[in-house]
Amino acid sequence: MTTFDTEVRLDLPARSSPRHFDEMMSHLEAIKPNRPTSLGATLHRLADRFKRRCLIILISDLYDNPEAVEPALHHFHYKRHEVIVFHVLDHAEITFPFRDTASFVDMETGERLQVDPAYVRDEYRRQLDAFIDRYRKICADCQFDYVLTDTSVPFDYMLSRYLEKRTRP
Repeated sequence: MTTFDTEVRLDLPARSSPRHFDEMMSHLEAIKPNRPTSLGATLHRLADRFKRRCLIILISDLYDNPEAVEPALHHFHYKRHEVIVFHVLDHAEITFPFRDTASFVDMETGERLQVDPAYVRDEYRRQLDAFIDRYRKICADCQFDYVLTDTSVPFDYMLSRYLEKRTRP
């Protein structure tokens, strides 16, 4: 398991024990977004790091320039890795339930923006749908599994439910 923003923050070697899975889930649950990320550049470095074909599980909000991320995902495809992309967004990002004027804060940069949801709702949803569709298409082109999920689903449940469904005939 590797966690990163613009650089690698945690790198746990692979192990097959149930205790190791619990340790990984604890690390995932403890991650707090507080720095900008460089998804494309880091994924390129990781694709080169794995010498043998392996399963890559990417858990990310994918908030990076798709033009930078797409070649990195294609790099994994070129190296013949199997990739599952869990696109994790906050439930409110997906549903945009806001009614009153609100102040939105970027968790990575701290930038604040005051918005009237009624004024931006349709355009926000259009852009979010286009963003999600872009990553779905990139993953489909690379023959990667793409799973859209939200932060209300615990990581261990999300992963085990997906892997269980995947092993069924």
